[in-house]
Amino acid sequence: MESICPETQNHYIEFIYGKRYIKLRWNPETTTEDMVMDAIDAIGRRLIEYFSASFINFVNERGRIVYIDAIASEIISPVFIRAPDAKKNLILTEIIIQDLKCCKFDKKQFFVIKNSKLIEENIIELKEISWSEIAKHTKRKDCWIVLNGKVYNVTDYIKKHPGGDVIMKSVGKDATLLFNQHHPWVYPETAMKGLCIGIAR
Repeated sequence: MESICPETQNHYIEFIYGKRYIKLRWNPETTTEDMVMDAIDAIGRRLIEYFSASFINFVNERGRIVYIDAIASEIISPVFIRAPDAKKNLILTEIIIQDLKCCKFDKKQFFVIKNSKLIEENIIELKEISWSEIAKHTKRKDCWIVLNGKVYNVTDYIKKHPGGDVIMKSVGKDATLLFNQHHPWVYPETAMKGLCIGIAR
């Protein structure tokens, strides 16, 4: 997906929580420090809900707590998330990450601050597709599958699929469970880059 603004014009902060990754970016010409703090706070509230926790801590690479105003003003990145009283399991790593590009994350989310609002980029340009429409695309020359709520047109991908025609078992329906059973280490949006056409509704 193309960026709303060229990356070189943007500031960004990367958040790491377990094996998950969040990138928040904004155009400094149109975004105030207060807007950035509000966006970080909104991300924090989402994470509290995700972890089923009453609070989270933002920490730097040395494990020291950093506060939202410092993160926003100094553009501290990466920021690591700790949820001390989380009810949901969180895989933590004590390894200092030297190069985030070499890390393999289970999930990635990309946010942008636009018109003073926090917007999730990975879904901003995706259209909603009904399950009845998805169910129509089950032929070899026209097949769609759903993974993690996103619709992929895998028509041209079948010949590249390492498992061959087994992918045809999931066309026209939700393939998430089968996908995770056979290759849980693979991130769908990396394996099928450019094939996502919408969100299942």
